[in-house]
Amino acid sequence: MGIKQWNVSRPREDEVAALAAQTGLSTLLARVLCARGQGSRERVDALFVEETTLSDPYRIKDMDKAVARIRQAVENSERIAVFGDYDCDGITATALMTGYLQAVGANVIYSVPVRDLDGYGLNMAAVDFLHSQKVDLILTVDNGISSHKEIEYAAGLGMDTVVTDHHTPQATLPDAAAVINPHRADCQSGLTELSGVGVAFKLVCALEDDLTGDEMLEYYADLAMIGSVADVVPLLGENRVIVRRGLAQLAQSDRVGLSALIERVGLSGKALTTEAIAFNIIPRLNAVGRMGPVDDAIELLLTDDYPYAWDISERMEDLNEQRKSIEQAVFREIEDKLAANPSLLQERLLILAGKGWHHGVVGIVSSRVMEKTGKPCILFSLDETEARGSARSFCGFSMIEAVTACSAHLSRYGGHTLAAGMSVPIEHYQAFADQMQAYARTHHPFMPALPIEVDCPLKPSELSVENIRTLAAMEPYGAGNKAPCFLIERLTVDRITPISEGKHIRISLIGESTSFSALYFRRRAGDFPYQRGDMVDLVASVTLSNYAGKTQLSVIVCDMRPSGVDQTTAIREGQAYACFLRGEQGPAEEVDLLPTREDIALVYRTLRGAGCYRHSAAELYYHLRESGIGHAKVLAAVDILIEMKLVEAGEKGGLTCLPNPPKVDLEESELLNRLKALNPIHNEHP
Repeated sequence: MGIKQWNVSRPREDEVAALAAQTGLSTLLARVLCARGQGSRERVDALFVEETTLSDPYRIKDMDKAVARIRQAVENSERIAVFGDYDCDGITATALMTGYLQAVGANVIYSVPVRDLDGYGLNMAAVDFLHSQKVDLILTVDNGISSHKEIEYAAGLGMDTVVTDHHTPQATLPDAAAVINPHRADCQSGLTELSGVGVAFKLVCALEDDLTGDEMLEYYADLAMIGSVADVVPLLGENRVIVRRGLAQLAQSDRVGLSALIERVGLSGKALTTEAIAFNIIPRLNAVGRMGPVDDAIELLLTDDYPYAWDISERMEDLNEQRKSIEQAVFREIEDKLAANPSLLQERLLILAGKGWHHGVVGIVSSRVMEKTGKPCILFSLDETEARGSARSFCGFSMIEAVTACSAHLSRYGGHTLAAGMSVPIEHYQAFADQMQAYARTHHPFMPALPIEVDCPLKPSELSVENIRTLAAMEPYGAGNKAPCFLIERLTVDRITPISEGKHIRISLIGESTSFSALYFRRRAGDFPYQRGDMVDLVASVTLSNYAGKTQLSVIVCDMRPSGVDQTTAIREGQAYACFLRGEQGPAEEVDLLPTREDIALVYRTLRGAGCYRHSAAELYYHLRESGIGHAKVLAAVDILIEMKLVEAGEKGGLTCLPNPPKVDLEESELLNRLKALNPIHNEHP
């Protein structure tokens, strides 16, 4: 596991005090707002004064053309096909648009590709199918912006296409009757943060001449909210209006399918938040499209039959459990690949492929692998002719820019800065992977580390129910307005308690004479690198929860490190060592990578003393840093000890000293001699 970059904002306390005095907000809430650049009365009003109306949908380019063509189709009873996508944004967009067209008496059907069989977006087989269904107008939602050939083919068969999408356009737009996408270079709407369902909703507003959106929000805010939260769009501006209205509507929803699903997941009668939607509703809607045809999810959102909706929700539960099982199996296979070939972890990007990996889970697994390794990740599912990939990244490395730069090898692609999907003919797979690594090397000699954005420091004494309750004014939370994340420094570990059959731990911490507990999910006690008495810094979210009728604090660990670590230097040293292992001289020459004999002996003694060291080399550096040894030297010392067969790396991580080690001469280490040759200035060995 790599070292993550904590980006901690430290707002000036005089500005915090001034904002609190002007607005009457708590000091803690004012501190968070100042940290986010919202430290003025105007910004506070923009965030907290609840807007209820949206902008004129006709501000979006081609909206007039789309409305004219759809109205023509409705009036002439032309058959319209809503062509959607299999993720939650596409599912809700398909249901919203289909439901609206049904309500106005249109001759409408919907069609969504099967992820495993068809891949993303409009395809030739789908066009042929729609033609066989006597479709006159294809209306895409959450896709279509890259379907140039398919739209041209449809036109040749006598079918017009209206595109609604929010993905990044290519250099040219498809030749459609209308292309509604706020990302068009010639669109001045300023609505580039809308989700796919958000764009579809704006079209419905235009079709109904609802220029403020107020009336259509009464009907469709719930669907638009779910898709917007699922697509992780910033919950600011119009998205914030949609999500607020959608949460309120969902709490008293008369949409039968959503009511059944809410009851099935145990949320009936409970406060509905974006977090509850993200962890309970969205995964189950997504599971349908991940595991097979998406029809059940769309039917759930369209039906008025409660028993039918309940049956669907039961099937969705089963599919979600299947999804979890398959996801875990793929993740374990990737862990095995990395254990068998650790050099993969030295690359700037982690690009892996596997035969038979389920297309429906590779995106989720990409996110998990990125989180674990700290590297942008692309996972490909291979068949005989094609590799289909799903990529995840983080701020500092734009995945869509990289993929676009290497798109000559691809048969199709699309996405965003943080995520992308692509298909590549199997014979071009390795060339594409190599070009992606070359792109990263050219544009990022030192790759950005996986960041954690931290709002501000929080003193242990500020941890109170009353104080944290004031933060609720910022809800709903989501991208662009995330739940506050705090840095809590100089805490002493007091007790470590396994919970949930050992899957997670509860850590008791003490700071400033204040004690509290924090939950660290997916950390087992045996894998926790700290012990009682260690002093640590903590990045955590802090919320309120109810237990046995009592409101209490809930502190959730995002990351932890020993107090006083020079994180920036440690990250740079680790990356310089990775550059050295890849044979890249430039960045590697900027850092002293060469461990002394004493450094190597220190690392060896520490590992022998531990017996089986169950943590990563980065955590070993944390343990030894007070001796003055640098991160790169710890990494190099470990690799030298492994090369000399004194230490063995475990299959699932960790380091073990081999019993009865032979007497070795370090001067025979090929790695040590390569390090000596790298930069003689640093070579001070006797």
